[in-house]
Amino acid sequence: MIEEDIQKDLNWCETLIQNNSSSFYRAFRKLPREQARAVFAIYAFCRIADDAIDVDHNPEVVKAMAVKLAAFEVGETPDEPMWRALRWAFDHFPLNIQPFQEMLIGQLQDVEFQQPKSFNNLLDYCYLVAGTVGLMLCPLLAKPVTIETEKLSVELGIAMQLTNILRDVGTDYQLNRIYLPEDLMIALGVNPEDLAGPEPTPELIRLWEHLAAEAESRYHRITVNLDAFDKKARLPVLLSLLYYSKIIKRCRKARYRLFDERIYVPGWEKFWLFVTANGQLLLTSFRQ
Repeated sequence: MIEEDIQKDLNWCETLIQNNSSSFYRAFRKLPREQARAVFAIYAFCRIADDAIDVDHNPEVVKAMAVKLAAFEVGETPDEPMWRALRWAFDHFPLNIQPFQEMLIGQLQDVEFQQPKSFNNLLDYCYLVAGTVGLMLCPLLAKPVTIETEKLSVELGIAMQLTNILRDVGTDYQLNRIYLPEDLMIALGVNPEDLAGPEPTPELIRLWEHLAAEAESRYHRITVNLDAFDKKARLPVLLSLLYYSKIIKRCRKARYRLFDERIYVPGWEKFWLFVTANGQLLLTSFRQ
């Protein structure tokens, strides 16, 4: 039985994810209730850090979070709903503090943004801001945590971040951010001005598809290795990658016009992806 005070904090985290990420919420609410609550606490931590940079443009919030996280590591719990909920999650599950620390480092990289020089530089960035989230969640998705499940969790986070970058090429350019690797842009003949639209150039499409293939290969590896995760965790993992891989398909359907509107997966399609995921897992269980 969860005490009333911590229940309020956990509910606060759940409301935050409901209001800000319907896809993530739909996927992970299917976990056993306590695991789902721990996921929501982790999401709240990540959301607060991400919004501090991308919405409020206030890196001081993230720097303060890093100080509080250092205190949290030695047993102090800041008197705030997210931190109290996160303490509950750490008390109930074998979570690792390191990816939380690394994620804050990644968020601060966007303050003094520099375009990645190479694809490996881009992967390093994707690890810090998203692969770390996979590591945060891994103890809630696999028992025991293995090298394989950690690798798959990181790959899922990286693939999702690559997808976000592909979807937001135009809007990021308007914010003076180019996440596409500089060496690939030069090799494929993509000029920075190509990212402003309104029509994508053939060179930009080739680069876009190169990165899309990197994301999709990771989604495929996770799909064929779903049995590495706990049985009850396979649905949220599969739903997450189906939602995000659908974003790539919708970008293609929009003929790569990513400059004047944000691509998203509508609710009716998310419902069918939910049906598809359940059917896929049921079929797999029959074959086993």
